[in-house]
Amino acid sequence: MKNRIINLLSELVKINSVNATISGGPGEKEISGFVARYLTKLGLDPEIQPAAPDRTNVVALIPGINRNGSLLLNGHLDTVGVEGMDAPFSLKQEGDKLYGRGTYDMKGSIAVMLLLAEYFTHHPPPISTLFTFVADEEDRSAGMEYLIKRWLPKFSPFPSGGIFLEPTELEIGVSHKGVSWYEIEVIGKAAHGSRPSEGVDAILPLRSALEELNNIQSELLNTEADPLLGHATLHASIIDGGTALSVIPSRSRLKWERRTLPKESQNLLNLELERVIQAVKSFPGNHDVKGREIFVRPPYEISKEAKVLTCLQDASPQSKLVGLSFWSDSALCGKAGIPSVLFGPIGHGAHATDEWVSLKSLIRVYEILKKLILFFEVPVR
Repeated sequence: MKNRIINLLSELVKINSVNATISGGPGEKEISGFVARYLTKLGLDPEIQPAAPDRTNVVALIPGINRNGSLLLNGHLDTVGVEGMDAPFSLKQEGDKLYGRGTYDMKGSIAVMLLLAEYFTHHPPPISTLFTFVADEEDRSAGMEYLIKRWLPKFSPFPSGGIFLEPTELEIGVSHKGVSWYEIEVIGKAAHGSRPSEGVDAILPLRSALEELNNIQSELLNTEADPLLGHATLHASIIDGGTALSVIPSRSRLKWERRTLPKESQNLLNLELERVIQAVKSFPGNHDVKGREIFVRPPYEISKEAKVLTCLQDASPQSKLVGLSFWSDSALCGKAGIPSVLFGPIGHGAHATDEWVSLKSLIRVYEILKKLILFFEVPVR
C-alpha cells in the first residue's frame, strides 16, 4: 500500500492544478482528465461536469448491494499557488513525510479516494458510494455549487451522508466556521493639497470604521465561546484610496472578513455592517459612504445523531471530535440536506511553502474509510 500511495500521489503532484483565479494557474482540466481516466480503467463510467468555463468536476458511482441509500466521498482537485517553492510539482519523501504542492491539501486524499474506488470495484460495497472530485474549492466553490444545485437533486437515492477528506489530523471535524466579506466605500471630493477647503478627504473617515470594527471584535471576544470553535472573529483586510500625495483623496475603500459561528444569525451580521456605516457617516465632513456584503459562506455543524458521524466514530473510535477554523465545501453539502463530516490525514503547510503529508496517516485514512463503507448502515427513512 505504501508504494501504491507514493506512486499515485507522485502522479497527482506532477499535475499543476493551481486554481485558475490565481495568476498563472491552469485550473483543474488536466487533473480531472487524469482522475477520469483512472476511474475508467477501473471499469467505472465517470462523468466530467462543466462546473464553470474551463473548470471541471469528476463524479463516479459504485452501486451498492443495498440500493436504498448512498454515501458521498469528496475531495477538491485545485490547489493554491506555488510562489516561493523550489520544486512544487515533484514529490519528495523524507521518512514518513511526503512533500509537494497539494500533498496535504488535498491530493493525498484524492489518492486515497482513487484507491478506495479501486477496492470497491472488486468488492461491491453494501451502500452505493459516490466519488466526487470538485473544482474551485480554494476560491468560490464553483464545483460544489454545481454538484449540489444541478447534479445531486437528480440523483437517487439521495446521499445519507458525506465525508470530506480535508486534512484533519485523523480527527473528525463536526463543525467549522463560516466566512463573510464586507466593504465600505467613502466618497469625497478631490482637490489640490494646497487647497484643502476645496476638497473632501475620503480617507480620514476610515478612522471611525476601524475603531468600530475594533469595538465589534472586542464584543465578540467577550461573548461565550463555542465549545469547539472558540470565538467569532473579524479582521480588517484591505484599505485603498487616494491618487497622489498632493491630492485630497476623493475615494477610499475598506474591506474586512468576519469568521462566523453556527449559532450566529444573519441579522447580527447585518447590524454589524450598519454599525460601521453609521460610524463613518458620523465622522465630521461632507463625505458619503456606502457598504455591502461581498461574499458569504455559512458555518456548519453536523447533528450528533447523524448516521455518517456515528458510523465514522465506530470505524475510528480513537478520533476526537473537533471544530475547524477554516471553511469547507461541507457546509454547502450540509445546507443541501446531506449531513457531512470532515476526516483526513496528518500533515503540515496547507497554503505554505513547506507542505507535507504523513504517509502513514494516508494509509490509516484509507483503512478507516474502507471499514466505514463496509459497515455503513442505511438510515431508516
